Amino acid sequence: MRRINYWLASFVVGSLLVFSSCSDDDPMDPPMMEDDSFYATMLGGTTLVPDPDNPGQQIQQGFLNLRTVVTNTVLTIATNEGGVYDDLLPYFSVLLNEVARDDFSGFAQLVDDFTIFLAEATGGPFTYTGLDMEAAHDPQRNPRMDGLINNADYDLFIQAVVEGAAQAGITSSDVIGPVGELLESVREPIVQRADDEMLDLYTRLGGSGLIDDPENPGQLIEAGFVPLRAVVTETVLLIASNPEGKYTDLLPYFSVLLAEVGAGDTSGFATLVQDFSEFLAEAIGSVNIQYTGLDMVAAHDPEQNPRMTGLVNAADYDLFVAAIVEAAKGLEVPESVIGEFGGLLNSPGLRDAVIQR
Repeated sequence: MRRINYWLASFVVGSLLVFSSCSDDDPMDPPMMEDDSFYATMLGGTTLVPDPDNPGQQIQQGFLNLRTVVTNTVLTIATNEGGVYDDLLPYFSVLLNEVARDDFSGFAQLVDDFTIFLAEATGGPFTYTGLDMEAAHDPQRNPRMDGLINNADYDLFIQAVVEGAAQAGITSSDVIGPVGELLESVREPIVQRADDEMLDLYTRLGGSGLIDDPENPGQLIEAGFVPLRAVVTETVLLIASNPEGKYTDLLPYFSVLLAEVGAGDTSGFATLVQDFSEFLAEAIGSVNIQYTGLDMVAAHDPEQNPRMTGLVNAADYDLFVAAIVEAAKGLEVPESVIGEFGGLLNSPGLRDAVIQR
């Protein structure tokens, strides 16, 4: 027993000696590191202040300042006073149409994600867990993104950030400069469209943002799909009505459809409009809408498509394109857009597939 107590006493005494020798000013202690990050020194750091958006809660001053700038930026683009940010609106089609339906969940998520990204990048105690910048700005990987950004539009976005900061009272070059450098550092993964390449047509027509379907109350439809469906519908009706007999040569190809409609059955008409609209949507850049019907060769071959009653020749195909142009003009589609559709319809791949006589 004495031996055990001896060793126990030795251990306790030794421990006391060790701990008593480690005073606060021990030169072996690592010095307290001062947070000299941009987040701490220029944005307000981790000091807690009341959160103006969430009564009763507190928020880090640095995060609040960044969130205010981000919120102002998005609102500046959305309100688009004087049309300054017209070129940025297509990218925000999903978000803007949500807000129009009083759904602010996407807005809140965007503000939170971008704020966390900036907070981490400036040295704040946050970890951004969203998509990397390349994926976040690629519609194929981010369904909330419409269109690929070019340098000019990214410059315009940075301009909106600067304006958003000014609205928050942040105008010092000591703050704006480094934030601008940060945004420049991620330009390469964000900008994914060449300066001489146009934004895809589907995005320019409205993109994938959901709106109320004018033909189906209570349902939502992608904004970019609506004008396509309208032109296709008007085209079929124009051929069927055959004003002044100008489309007489096309009527035989639609004999099955016209007979159905004459008997009060519009199901085939609805299917044709939907299929052709989906084909066009996918062809001009839609990510979510995919054409799943027959390929163009099979669709225009009576042997493979019982709804087709003859093989199309070049003259009749040109007449069909003319009907689309007339329908589009009647709906006041811009000439530039009509020209792009003409280029698609007369592309060798499509034209050669349809013309089989």
